[in-house]
Amino acid sequence: MKRIKGKKFDEFERKLVAGSKKRESDIELESIKLELAETLVQHREIARLTQKQLASKLGVKQQVVARIESGSNITLETLVRFLRILGIAFKVEAIKRKRAEKVLQFLSI
Repeated sequence: MKRIKGKKFDEFERKLVAGSKKRESDIELESIKLELAETLVQHREIARLTQKQLASKLGVKQQVVARIESGSNITLETLVRFLRILGIAFKVEAIKRKRAEKVLQFLSI
């Protein structure tokens, strides 16, 4: 594998996905999942809840919360329940976006 010296991640990512829509889509999906997970962790911490406390409110085991917060796939139902407990509104909009625009946006309620 070629070493890339002194390149920014964005440049590396562009080269990695160049010519592959599927690879670009896969990377975008993983980035979205990680951004969602990071946001969920931040809001859980703002609510001063441990993973175990949140799990209890959700009616699941702590390991499920840990998995969600690591960026694993979750159902829409679980996501909505998670967000409600944390006081976050969930809004879905189908809009045409420019390539550089963020896919996820969160609103605190």
